[in-house]
Amino acid sequence: MITKISILFSLVLGVSAYAACPVGTTASDVIVDNKKSCVLEGNYIKHNLVLTADTAWILEGPVQIGTGSVRLDESSPVVSTLTVEAGTVIYGRPQSFITITRDAQIFVKGTQNNPVVFTSLERVNPTRGYWGGLQITGNAPINTCTVKNDLGFCEALIEGVAAENAPKYGGPNTKDSSGSIEFIRVEYAGYTFSTNDELNAITLYGVGNKTKVEHIQAYKGADDGVEIFGGSVNLKYVVSTDNDDDGFDWDRGWTGAAQFIYITLENASEKDPRGIEADNFKDNHALTPRSNPTISNVTIIGKGTNPKLLDGIMFRHGTGGQIYNTVVSGNFQNCLNIDSEETFKNAGAISFDKVQQTGLVMQNTILNCNQLVISEDPSDLWPVTNWFSAVETENNYVLQNGEVIFEADGFTPSATGPAVKTGSLPPEDIYPGDFEFLQVDYIGAFGTKAEKWTDGWAIN
Repeated sequence: MITKISILFSLVLGVSAYAACPVGTTASDVIVDNKKSCVLEGNYIKHNLVLTADTAWILEGPVQIGTGSVRLDESSPVVSTLTVEAGTVIYGRPQSFITITRDAQIFVKGTQNNPVVFTSLERVNPTRGYWGGLQITGNAPINTCTVKNDLGFCEALIEGVAAENAPKYGGPNTKDSSGSIEFIRVEYAGYTFSTNDELNAITLYGVGNKTKVEHIQAYKGADDGVEIFGGSVNLKYVVSTDNDDDGFDWDRGWTGAAQFIYITLENASEKDPRGIEADNFKDNHALTPRSNPTISNVTIIGKGTNPKLLDGIMFRHGTGGQIYNTVVSGNFQNCLNIDSEETFKNAGAISFDKVQQTGLVMQNTILNCNQLVISEDPSDLWPVTNWFSAVETENNYVLQNGEVIFEADGFTPSATGPAVKTGSLPPEDIYPGDFEFLQVDYIGAFGTKAEKWTDGWAIN
């Protein structure tokens, strides 16, 4: 476990502004942790910009990298890139956020012991939702056409920006690349502009599967930790810690993959916080491409006694998904919930004969929640419990009295528990794109203490 970066913030009066800030930024006389600062103001940055660790970078308003035009394929030009060196800290003011638009790329080059941090400029008593967060838009397919175009693919507008200024996302290129982000922590984000118009800590809009997303943390945000709107992006090593709403959320046709996801919820105050909230699209549950990610090695823990923690996992609004090697434990009203007729139809076609790996599948899953383990509703097309335990080979398991999943540290699988040596890889024929799942034999996000991949860069 590491402690939060302690940053002394003071406004130094009478100090002349620094002039050595790069094009697209403005020199400031604010000193943060004895470093000069440069301000990225609300505008489009249409050139290559490098942020270095020797400078404090302050976001002011909606900062947009690129122009937002669609890149139809890999040969289309990239208008601008944002490169962030290891150890760099970017500070957000209220109403600020940063968006990588469709014709731009971001390259975050953090390391295990020197991550890149996006955080609140308020350092004395930082609060959730002080600033907006990081948004990446891409050119991969989505299923929701809220913006008309003449090129035959769906586009939509990002949240948190007035429609006349909002960048678009979505396109025809599954293999699109928005760059790479590695070893990044986004703290105290999720600014609320108005009801139902809130930003998340990290949002991936229509991002393609040639984008590298590994070792990312959303920490104490005011809305969702990580949200994915369509696209085909793949992720590895995701941490979502004590965010105010859902830990991990997908919608609008996400068809990518993810392995190693660690989610904790504790002090959430939204009306329906969940570990994972999985949707296809709320207004038309059968839209295509249907959300259908392949996910392995997930740990979801509800901490404390907060009565608002709703579901460990909710599948609804017609989503598909292939879910493997998952643990849901702790203070949730339900470990597992399925909702919406189209979701039941999508899962029910294979729920008692899982030869076809399509629809909605859960294998090697352990459930252990303080209240209901599996939600059953009279309107359900069939009992969720029956679906969960339909075939013995699925190895889905509800913890029995006296059994223990974790060691005392709360994450290492107990040597005598059901999470050890019971995991298995998803079938190779359903891997999306060229994603490679690592071979492990345990259920959940972690194996031994030595394999705790959050050490050095994430806040526990």
